[in-house]
Formats: sequence, structure tokens, C-alpha cells
Amino acid sequence: MERRRFISGVGLVTAGGAAGAGAGIAAGKVISAEGPTARTARPAGPGQYAATVTFRTAPSARLVALTIDDGPTREWTPQVLKILRRHDAMATFFRVGERAQAAPDLVRRTADEGHEQGNHTWAHDDLTQHGEAFDRETLERTQELLARVTGRAPTLCRPPYGRIDSVGLAACASLHCGVTLWSQHVTGSNARADVDVILHQASPGSIALAHDGGPEPNLSLMRQLDRLVASMTDAGYRFVTVSELLAAAGAEAPAALRHGVSAGRPR
Repeated sequence: MERRRFISGVGLVTAGGAAGAGAGIAAGKVISAEGPTARTARPAGPGQYAATVTFRTAPSARLVALTIDDGPTREWTPQVLKILRRHDAMATFFRVGERAQAAPDLVRRTADEGHEQGNHTWAHDDLTQHGEAFDRETLERTQELLARVTGRAPTLCRPPYGRIDSVGLAACASLHCGVTLWSQHVTGSNARADVDVILHQASPGSIALAHDGGPEPNLSLMRQLDRLVASMTDAGYRFVTVSELLAAAGAEAPAALRHGVSAGRPR
């Protein structure tokens, strides 16, 4: 499924039953032409089993979130941190486990500077292309490493490529993690134009995606990230972590939405 079509929308809550994080999940395929996204997960047990998916929020304050994927890397992560320090901005870094294992000092440094750490699987795995056991293992392994390095387990997952289905959602739910997607993307190949679009279209609650690992980061991207953060800060926006953005929006939401009740439409 083409990425832009896949991520169009505003969010969803998936809920079922489970006895806890270790509960079994039965995954099967529905007969359909839709391929891997037609798979279903069936958590067992009586307890709550939920994963909230967020593309953006809508707080009343001028808050936005910058999310950085695919690191850490020794070339680009320090440059991103320098940009954030320059503008007193916070970000959420979605870590690839094997890269975090290779550079735990960068993960620790990022956390010590106040930035949030999120789970981006062990090896940038497409969760829709594997079974329940694999999805759970790639997320759990990354979760355990980040908790050991920083002293705090992540509360957010981001599926590589923005691709996730029922089986991946169940794996995230088993870790008590919400799923964070994005509403804007600053690419390495078209960074200036992407930032121009964001500066024109961004609003409170926007979640922007950029990268400090993989093929995306380059000097142009770093320059444009600096321009993005500087320009939005000058315009009165404050860059916060995704968890802070969610908390700000949740504090303003009606009680029914805070507790995951759809009130007739997806949350």
C-alpha cells in the first residue's frame, strides 16, 4: 500500500482482552486481496488491551513535536542535538535497536538532555511482513535495551515506514506503548521545500518526521531542520516531546475521549 494513502486519517484506538503483557496473541489472515494488512490479532484474556495511534493532536497551546527516526548515528545525531540545544527545543527520537546497541552513549546523552526515546524495532523491520512472534520480539528486544541504557522504558512505538496492522498493534499494546505516526515529513531529498510547506501549513499539534539515520540525513536536511525549529520558535511555537504533546491534548479532551470511548467516530 502506498505510504501516503496508508497514513491518511486522524487516528484510532484498538482494544480487546488480555491478561497482561505476556498474554498470548493469536494471529491469522482474513481471506482478502489486501495482503498483510488484512491480518487480525486476537488477544486472549479479560483485561484491557489497547494501543492508541496518533498522527497529530490539537492542543490549544502552540505546541508541536519533532520526531527523529532511524538513529542513533555518530555523524548525524550530535548535529540534531546541537540544533535542539540552540533553540531550547525538545524532540522524540525513535531508535533502531541495533544502532542503539552500537552507540549506547548517544542514546544516554540524548536522554540526559531531556529528549524522549521511542521504539522503532530492532532492525527497522516492516511489522506487516512478519508474524506475531517476530513483531513482539523485535519490539521487546529494543524496549529492553532502551530501558537498560536510559533507566526508563519507552511508552511510544513507531512502525518503520509507517506501516502497521492488527498484529503489530497487538505487539505494541503488549508493551503498553502507543503508536506515533506523523503529519509532516522533512525528507533528505527535498528538505527546503518540505520545510516551506510545514511553515505554511503547521498548526498546534503537528508532528513532524525527520531522520538522523539511514539514507535520509545530509547537510541540507540539517540546515533545514535548523530553519524549521528557529522559524517556528520565532513564531511562538514550542517544540515538546510527543508524550508532552499527548498530555497537553489529553488534558483538554472530554473525559470520554481521554478514556478511549469513540463517541461515534474513531478517536
